[in-house]
Amino acid sequence: MTSGTLVKPLDVGGPLSRRAAALANVRWFRALAWRALRDGGPRAELRASNARAAARIVLRQAKREALVARLARQALDAAV
Repeated sequence: MTSGTLVKPLDVGGPLSRRAAALANVRWFRALAWRALRDGGPRAELRASNARAAARIVLRQAKREALVARLARQALDAAV
């Protein structure tokens, strides 16, 4: 007997999974910055600053990839 439900394939490698991965990375870098300041180890401010900079880089790259993907979709739609 067959089931009446449809199985939607996972969006592995698609825009939603890339966005989720970017957000997870940003949260991780921000938590790393907070831990660096909280533990007070050697050069904690520098390590926290580097972690925050890495989070900004991840966000900037994700935004750039989303823009390029949107432009590519629009170009493909216009060509058809």
